[in-house]
Amino acid sequence: MLKSLRKHSRSWFIALAIGAIVVVFIFWGVGTMKSPAFQEAAEVNGTPILMTAYLRQFNELAKQYQERTRGELTEETIKALRLKEMALSRLVDETLLLKAGERLGFSVSDADLRETIRSYPFFQKDGKFDESRYKWLLARNRISPADFEQQERRRLLLLKVVSEVGSFAKVSDLELEEYYRMGKEQVEVRFLEVPSGRFLAKQNPADAEVARYYQDHQDIFREPARSRVKYLVFSTKETLNRVKVSSAEIISYLKENPEEFSRAKVIQVRQLLLRLPPNAAPAEKQAVEKQSQELLAKAMQGEDFAELARAHSQDAATKNQGGEEGEVSRGRHPPEWDNVAFALKPGTVGRAVTPQGIFLIKVEAVKETERLPDAEAQVEKLLKADRAKIMAREAAQQAREEWSKSESPEAAGKYGLTPQETPLLARQDAVPGLGVLPNFNLAALDLKPKGLSKVVELPDGFAVLKGVEHRPENVPPLEQIKDQVRQALKKSLAKSLAEKEAAGLLEQIRQGKPLAQVAAQAGLSVKDSGYFTRFQGFLGHPSEEQVTAAAFQLSGQQPYPSRPLPLKDSYYIFAFKARKTPDQAEIQKEADKLREGFLEQKRQVIFASWLDGERKRAKIKIFELP
Repeated sequence: MLKSLRKHSRSWFIALAIGAIVVVFIFWGVGTMKSPAFQEAAEVNGTPILMTAYLRQFNELAKQYQERTRGELTEETIKALRLKEMALSRLVDETLLLKAGERLGFSVSDADLRETIRSYPFFQKDGKFDESRYKWLLARNRISPADFEQQERRRLLLLKVVSEVGSFAKVSDLELEEYYRMGKEQVEVRFLEVPSGRFLAKQNPADAEVARYYQDHQDIFREPARSRVKYLVFSTKETLNRVKVSSAEIISYLKENPEEFSRAKVIQVRQLLLRLPPNAAPAEKQAVEKQSQELLAKAMQGEDFAELARAHSQDAATKNQGGEEGEVSRGRHPPEWDNVAFALKPGTVGRAVTPQGIFLIKVEAVKETERLPDAEAQVEKLLKADRAKIMAREAAQQAREEWSKSESPEAAGKYGLTPQETPLLARQDAVPGLGVLPNFNLAALDLKPKGLSKVVELPDGFAVLKGVEHRPENVPPLEQIKDQVRQALKKSLAKSLAEKEAAGLLEQIRQGKPLAQVAAQAGLSVKDSGYFTRFQGFLGHPSEEQVTAAAFQLSGQQPYPSRPLPLKDSYYIFAFKARKTPDQAEIQKEADKLREGFLEQKRQVIFASWLDGERKRAKIKIFELP
């Protein structure tokens, strides 16, 4: 429940309505000028987007990525996913939508707002809205009713704009047929890869060439601003030991939030079993594993689970009933089955590997719930964490006030702390011992020597920073980075040679020379892509749309592209091999199911096109981002 409430308190409310829309990134890039006082990330038609809003949005996207993948979020990952651009793009779009809503005369009445808020289950008690619960939950999450209601009003206004724009979508039979064909059509090409790496070792540019490259490409070598600071960190973890929570407070919290610490006791399920004998050969295990993953993907994409069970399940007791298992309590199946099934929400599908085989499980309903065995301990931990955070913030604020008057704040001594000092930090650098902390770096870069920051919130506490040294952004002298410049020039020259060779090879092929002969003479091998769709992309690169599109433009009459195609550090030459096109019977069989999906996609395309027009007409300034 609290997670849901926090979700509603975030700034990107329109994600609820257009979360499925392909994210339109900010193609104008990240700006290089700083906003006044470095407090704004962008400006849209005169309306500022504050840096604090941008950082919240970026941190939220980063957290979502880590929760979804359970992977480490490195700087390379941030760049590859374009999380910074995505965060700012969402905020720019939200601002444009709000302006459009005002222009269209849309508004949200008090009655609409009231009805929406009263409908949220986490504000209800016994199925009815409870005002005291509403105020208590907001206070617990440090959101005032006025702020929450203003956020909800904005969200509802955004929904109205999205709905109005999407209402113009219509689907004809001809469009439906083309949509199906575009999604299902497959192409296969033979190809040559000319990697730039094969030319790299031969590059030995003269010093004069290196100097010219340095002069012509200084932005590549520009170093960001850096700051060194002293700091104090007041950790909530270290404050926990001093926090006490009474039994009465724990009981009261559980009474107010029963669903937050409960779990399914009895569930209604369907299952699909793929048997896997304990002594199965590795190849057999691999085949069953692959089949289970494919069936899971189909179920998660909306295919009828009952039909999948009838067609594929090896559980004789439930196969003919579409895998219907009925109501199940804990302990009826192996622990591996229970761990997956009882963690699922109604309507969702999971996969469990058991001694009996691999199960796909769909929970259709949760019939009864029970309190978690460790509910009291979890509540105690939650309440202590909240209080520890308050205490850490208060200690940091006290230390800041004292540090403004003295080099050794007394509040730090009370916690056994002494000011630490960082090396010179750029915006993306990790803080030694603390990790990647965008808020910390932003505060550090905003400080002049001896300047004092406000209290900075961190993932596990609060910090106060004092400036020691600040170096503005600069391009280092050539002599200082000569090896770096030389290497960049060598890569650039190698890539140009790869493109030139690929163009020459393609010309030979287009003049009638056999592909295999051209490849052999160049010391290259002919490879086969296998069949792929537009959504899968050439060699599994769906984001490389130009390369994939070039493959689909080929045919028996036009077997080669007009030019080599760049992908990463190589150039590719395609030769058409074969094409698979769905027949009319397939289209008719799935027409009704496809129509609603295509209509939704068309709404998204219309909305994206409309929003793109709003962007082009708007005056948008993008400032330097942390």
